[in-house]
Amino acid sequence: MTTPNPSAPEFTEGYKAGFHEGIEQAREEFKKKPEEAKKPEDAKDQKEEKAKPSPLRQKIGALVRNRAFQIVAVLLVLLVIAYFIYEAMRHESTDDAYTSGHVHNIAARVTGTVLNVNVDDNEVVKQGQILVELDPTDYEVQVAQAEANYAKALADNERAKKLQGNGAISQQDYDQFTAALKVAAAQLKDARDQLAYTVIRSPADGRIGHKSVDTGNRVTAGSALMAVVEDVWVVANYKETQLGKMRVGQTATVNIDAIPGKTFRGYVDSWSPGSGSVFALLPPDNATGNFTKIVQRVPVKIRFDPDSIRGYEQRIVPGLSCEPSVLLEGGEANRTSPVHPQLEWIPPDAGR
Repeated sequence: MTTPNPSAPEFTEGYKAGFHEGIEQAREEFKKKPEEAKKPEDAKDQKEEKAKPSPLRQKIGALVRNRAFQIVAVLLVLLVIAYFIYEAMRHESTDDAYTSGHVHNIAARVTGTVLNVNVDDNEVVKQGQILVELDPTDYEVQVAQAEANYAKALADNERAKKLQGNGAISQQDYDQFTAALKVAAAQLKDARDQLAYTVIRSPADGRIGHKSVDTGNRVTAGSALMAVVEDVWVVANYKETQLGKMRVGQTATVNIDAIPGKTFRGYVDSWSPGSGSVFALLPPDNATGNFTKIVQRVPVKIRFDPDSIRGYEQRIVPGLSCEPSVLLEGGEANRTSPVHPQLEWIPPDAGR
């Protein structure tokens, strides 16, 4: 291998060229360093700008740190808490409550075939309105027979009366004719009643529910046909410790789960003559075994204000869960009889 000669002109020229190239590269690197050094500083400034809170946050923070604002906020919170405590002391509420009402079960009083059913499920009916009609043919025949028997007995009695006046028959025979007339009259009345029972009418104003009869059905005496639901009220099972200041006539508000966002008005009508345990199938006997005191609940009847439920009559039905709240002011302390809604009315915002 040939060793390069440092003194050769080619070697010297190459060395110079490499030296100049290295200097140029060093200059370029030196120029790049200040620009790269500025980039982290720019990024840092951008982060600081992003971390800096907005003017709105700055104002809110200054307001929160303000001493006067803190005092006012604390006072407002205390006032709100005091208001709720005060309202809780003036009211008694419970979630153990539901709506109830009169449910008239309609049943057939005679056996027969249904000719017409004049109502449908959920229909509104009036007292005395015809609900169901049974085939009256058999009962019309019985009425005709009873009328003929009564006419015969009446004629016999008239003749016996004349004969008894002439002394032709004894008083005992006359009494038999009189008794036969009374029996015939009773049979005629019974036949007419049986015929009338083929037309079944509504016993009260209300709505039809649980309908189970259709045209052509064969029904027997006592067969359940439908029900008429009349009137609705609230049965609230209050704890015995909640009844100390409760009086008949006090106003109440009722929130029904099935109708959210609507508060109904009412008043305390009456309460049960005994707690729920008294009317249970197996009432407790505290005189036996180990005694454990349990807070009892007493059913309280709350009636709706008619103006309050206007427009919601079809939606307020028996069996709905609700939350009543009674205002413990006013009322009648010594009243023992319930309020009759048809005979008297208690203003919903006056409290008696």
